[in-house]
Amino acid sequence: MVYSASNAVSRESRGDSYYFLKRQVLWCCIGLLAMTIAASFDYRKYKSLAWLLLGLSCVLLALVYVPGIGISISGGTRWIRIWKLSFQPVELAKLALVICIAKLLNRKGDEIRNFKSGILPGLLLLTVFIALIIKQPDFGSLVIMALVTFIMLFVGGTKINQMAWVTLVAVVLAVVAVLIKPYRLRRLLIFLDPWKDPKDAGYHIIQSFYALGCGGILGTGLGAGMQKLHYLPTPHTDFIFAVIGEELGLIGAVFITVLFMAIVWRGIHIALSTRNRFGSMLAFGIASLIGIQAIINIGVVTGSLPTKGLTLPFLSFGGTSILISMISVGILLNISKDAQQDSGL
Repeated sequence: MVYSASNAVSRESRGDSYYFLKRQVLWCCIGLLAMTIAASFDYRKYKSLAWLLLGLSCVLLALVYVPGIGISISGGTRWIRIWKLSFQPVELAKLALVICIAKLLNRKGDEIRNFKSGILPGLLLLTVFIALIIKQPDFGSLVIMALVTFIMLFVGGTKINQMAWVTLVAVVLAVVAVLIKPYRLRRLLIFLDPWKDPKDAGYHIIQSFYALGCGGILGTGLGAGMQKLHYLPTPHTDFIFAVIGEELGLIGAVFITVLFMAIVWRGIHIALSTRNRFGSMLAFGIASLIGIQAIINIGVVTGSLPTKGLTLPFLSFGGTSILISMISVGILLNISKDAQQDSGL
């Protein structure tokens, strides 16, 4: 799908129809190797590495703002360049946050029901990442990290009334964040009626609608889509699901959705199967991270959510995204192996 969605753009901008395909294949190979290593690495050791990963993530997020290291693309400064490779630190930060929250929940135990000693440390961790990411800006990643944090705290045993108050405060802050930035408010208004500005702010989602509509039930056929030919912006990254819908139709889109549901379901099953609290919280966090990002991306492409610059896990072009996603799956595999050993399977 990356090749199908990118070959026209790749040929025009890079002079090579296979440019993005070759890079994605390289990152997939690296990701598979990393997944294999992660599947063999005892997940319990992440408890001692949690703060190291947190510190590394913070340093990398800070480097985004350093001239000559940070890379700005389409108005956002979210990447750093290391030699000839670009890296998006927020992807590592998402996994680091999940590991740190899992460690806190494992250590706190019943104290999680106390706001000061339980829920507050997790919120402070989230605040650190918000402070580092908000100026990139990457509002979509912040929403994902906040939702994953809330889910983990809720599953970890936080009182419902405490979560209700925190959620209320978060909603108010989100509304303020939208209102103080005109482009965010504009995105929200265009989401409600994209045809108000079909040639500018509403262009992305309208072209996505055209792609999904042209696909019908069976699709136009792999490689036969038209919207990727300089009509649909970023067809190989943020809007690759629209290309899937056009070329593979409703059947292909539903199949991809079911695969994501299967990954999330297996992650939750692993979380419920392991006797280790840290492993259980970690599995819940990873399953939530993959599931929420997939839901938001698909929601944006189908016009169910306001436009955000988020990739579709495992499918969109992007080395950092595929690498961290594969490592996350490797961690799930290791937790699953431990759960099977505990049950005597």
